[in-house]
Amino acid sequence: MPTPAVLGRLKAQALTLVRTQDPSVIWGAEPMNGGNFLYLWATAWARQRSTGRPWLVRHKPKMDPWIAEFPALGALTVREEQVGLRQRRTVEWGQQVYHDWFFRDLTDFAREVLLSSPRLAARLAEADRETVVVNVRRGDYYSVPEHRRNYGFDIAGYVRVAIERVPGAPDRRITLISDDVDWCRANLSFLREHGELTALPGPHDMFGDLAQIAAGRDLILANSTFSYWGGYLASALPPAERPRSVQAPLHFNRLYNMGESSLLMPQWVAIPDDEFRSTVEDEVRSGKAS
Repeated sequence: MPTPAVLGRLKAQALTLVRTQDPSVIWGAEPMNGGNFLYLWATAWARQRSTGRPWLVRHKPKMDPWIAEFPALGALTVREEQVGLRQRRTVEWGQQVYHDWFFRDLTDFAREVLLSSPRLAARLAEADRETVVVNVRRGDYYSVPEHRRNYGFDIAGYVRVAIERVPGAPDRRITLISDDVDWCRANLSFLREHGELTALPGPHDMFGDLAQIAAGRDLILANSTFSYWGGYLASALPPAERPRSVQAPLHFNRLYNMGESSLLMPQWVAIPDDEFRSTVEDEVRSGKAS
């Protein structure tokens, strides 16, 4: 008698033979949010362009704010109840470089689909174009022990190395963009030695944060897909408006690729752990440090 697992595989194989119709639908892996959604849409867009065949992404409720901010994403999205039984479907992350997309695909997607958004254009018009942006991802990366072990690293050590490499006078502006600005002020106080340290004023949302990352003169990114997308947007701007420098930690997470991020654009500067790693990183991973 076949086990449930075997039966499940047989059923999946049978459905694969039946599901041959376009448009193909990317179901998306779980859990997923924020910047991860954009990789799915970018994958569908890139596959449409390279194959000439339609690809769509299955709608998830958390996608709604993104579609509202970037209306062109709606044409790449389909609700589950609209997907026919015989349509092809895949379950994936859309983050396999040179398989799901090329970096040229990301910049073209960012330019044609995301930068075409009137809302984003308005945000960019109001953003500070001369500041050094320091983006720090804290949140569940450090509050959840499992995530801390996988994503945690010596943020202060990384930022210290990165800010030393940013050209410019000491009277420049440095803008913190983070889900924990208080932590940044307490642990990255050395940034005041390099310029006027500020955070985004007044109420702002994630799309305001994304726009300011994209608009910065120099970018110090975090190990997060949200931060990467700020960098992709910046790299897709007209040449005269692109950032002077983009830096990111080579570390992404310890789940695959020996911890190294494959999602950093070739023209960015990746900073490896051995340039800043200290006992602090081991303490962060073990939960002994904040």
